[in-house]
Amino acid sequence: MTTPNIQTGTKPSRTAEYAAAIRALHLRRVVPPIFSDSMAVDMCGPFWRRVTQSRLLTLLIVDGLLGRMAPIGPAVIVRARFGEERVEMAVRQGIRQYVIIGAGYETFAMRRTDLMEHLTVYELDQAATQEEKRQRMGRAGIAEPPGVRYLSVNLEKEDLCTVLAETDFDFSLPVLCSWFGVTFYVSHAGIADTLGRIAKGFAPGSSVMFDYLSEPVPQEWQKLRDRCAAFAARRGEPWVSSFDPNTLPDYLRNAGFPELHHLKPNEIGARYFLESHDFAYPELIGICHATTAPRRP
Repeated sequence: MTTPNIQTGTKPSRTAEYAAAIRALHLRRVVPPIFSDSMAVDMCGPFWRRVTQSRLLTLLIVDGLLGRMAPIGPAVIVRARFGEERVEMAVRQGIRQYVIIGAGYETFAMRRTDLMEHLTVYELDQAATQEEKRQRMGRAGIAEPPGVRYLSVNLEKEDLCTVLAETDFDFSLPVLCSWFGVTFYVSHAGIADTLGRIAKGFAPGSSVMFDYLSEPVPQEWQKLRDRCAAFAARRGEPWVSSFDPNTLPDYLRNAGFPELHHLKPNEIGARYFLESHDFAYPELIGICHATTAPRRP
């Protein structure tokens, strides 16, 4: 079975574009920021770059036309913060390989030169998004980090392990996988397949971190969920999967991940948001970091 977990259109991902714009806007508008992505604006196309740098356009477009969906933005910021915290921890524990599935316009390797001294990063995404990202890097004068392997793939037709086997990836060493902003768009069969390949195909002690749509959703967040789902569907990237936060831990343990660091949607705001932040975390998206059993002595 192949792994249907990356959109395969011929155009760059529009949801990845929105995520970069959200990160760029957050850094400009929120003090203190929850996450600082100083290169996010360079990953925006011309339209969103103008919007994120203009107070007037921000008011008209973000707060006006898209204002009903703006409350989803903090989820993008928190997953970025959570992810880098876990990468920092993984490096301290000796992890030297980092796979980003659905990398989009991720800027980690460009910004975190301190961590890149210890890591080889494999960025996987559809060809159109990868090519557009590299073009934007070039226009911004950002050099491609030597420790990054850009893999343009169609995981509906190509196997994750097979793709990595064609590189310098070392299957004898554990790996940290990032899978943020992807599971929403993947069938449950595809999610199970990817988790199985990570659990069985990679070295013991490997792990995956991801966010997920929660089901059921608190009543006060249901309308936001419906609006965002409709917005994504109209752009050809519909939401198709969700999980019950209460049963997800057992699901992951049965899939081969006995060690979990799981934040339910209603637990995230208290951890990352200060009293000075005048917005709330949308309690319809959870975050998890799941790890396989370590190698036996």
